[in-house]
Amino acid sequence: MTKPRTRSIRFRLTASYTGVLAMTFALIGVGVWIALEHSIQQTADRELYTRLTEVRRYIDSFSADDLLHLEEEFKEESLLSQSVANIRVSGAQGQWLFRTPSTDRWPSRASDPAKLSMRGSNVTIRVGHELIRVLTAPVKLGVVEIGLSIDGFEEVKRGFLWSLALGSPLLLVLAWLGGYWLSGRALKPVDEISQAASNISVQDLSARLPAANVGDELDRLSRVLNDMLARLESAFHRITEFTADASHELRTPVAVIQTTAELMQARPRTVEEHLKAWGNVTKETERTSHLIADLLTLARADSANLEFEMRPIDLSTIAQAAVDEMRVMAEAKQLELVLDTPKRCPMQGDADALHRVLCILLDNAIKFSLGSAEIRVLLTHPAILKVSDQGAGIAPEDLPLIFERFYRVSKDRSRKTGGAGLGLSIARFIVERHGGKIEVASELGRGSTFTVAFRVSNT
Repeated sequence: MTKPRTRSIRFRLTASYTGVLAMTFALIGVGVWIALEHSIQQTADRELYTRLTEVRRYIDSFSADDLLHLEEEFKEESLLSQSVANIRVSGAQGQWLFRTPSTDRWPSRASDPAKLSMRGSNVTIRVGHELIRVLTAPVKLGVVEIGLSIDGFEEVKRGFLWSLALGSPLLLVLAWLGGYWLSGRALKPVDEISQAASNISVQDLSARLPAANVGDELDRLSRVLNDMLARLESAFHRITEFTADASHELRTPVAVIQTTAELMQARPRTVEEHLKAWGNVTKETERTSHLIADLLTLARADSANLEFEMRPIDLSTIAQAAVDEMRVMAEAKQLELVLDTPKRCPMQGDADALHRVLCILLDNAIKFSLGSAEIRVLLTHPAILKVSDQGAGIAPEDLPLIFERFYRVSKDRSRKTGGAGLGLSIARFIVERHGGKIEVASELGRGSTFTVAFRVSNT
């Protein structure tokens, strides 16, 4: 089911960007409003203090006798100077000495000159629909109040408020549309990746996700997913091939057992025929058991459930035991097993697993060596083991593949030798789990040499 559009990453990104932008506008608007308010007050207060200085200088210029005519002097001055346009002066006892008509509607303020600082105090009052900034300060006669209309400044504030109220929504709408478009472009590769990923199936694991090769996060994600798909494709192909090869290998012995049983039931048989038939059944059963055991070993290896008991061992003793065990098979083919090993070769490892590696290598050497030849097992310090035969050798194109599961140099090899192509895969797994490395060198017509270098014990 398609997710609601409000839950899409594109919608949430756009909403987040727009929300952050709206908060930014709000913070900037509040900050500018506070700064504008402070600036208006400072401007008005500077102007009022300038007028206060002029008024004080004017009053200080009068003598005691002239002060009696202060009202007439102020009236004349008010006609000439804006400093006394909105002013009223009260005496020390609170009586009015002078006031302009514009101050009649000002609220009465009882001020004690002794309690006022020389710079005075400022306050904003509203007279009708007009805002006035008033400065109250002490003078020679008592107290003076000077007013300055700040309605012009208020118009600026109201204009800013309307611009913010009308412009912000418009900008937010434009930001939403632009953010939605940019988010769509930015997330377009995600849609392409999703579409490509939905088209990848078991039937076609070779498909890969698109990569723009720009080095951004989505490009790196595509590369990581492509690497993962490559590993999955390789693992799937290995599993498919493993299943097909295992089925093929198991089908032959099962078919032999079934056919033998059916022939035995078809008509009465002699004792010799029964013994021969049961011998074939036993042989195929043993072959099947070995194959199943090898398959289980590799399956446990793939699932990392195969654990080895690492402890101090002597590789010389293990090599001697393996050679003694395989000597009967070698002598049956008139082959000579030669062991050259030091008295001790200590290392850390699993004795049973390493014994199996040596038996696998010796078994291969015996199977593919010609009669009256020599198979040499050489063990040197530090824990380097070599198994050499004088067989037919391996072609150069087959050398890189002989450790792969079910790989056989000759497709009919298993029929002639009873092998399933799993032994060398198991040997390589055991060697690598011991921190070692196995390699092969071969020449057609001259034989092969398998070299195993193990991790040496420090004890």
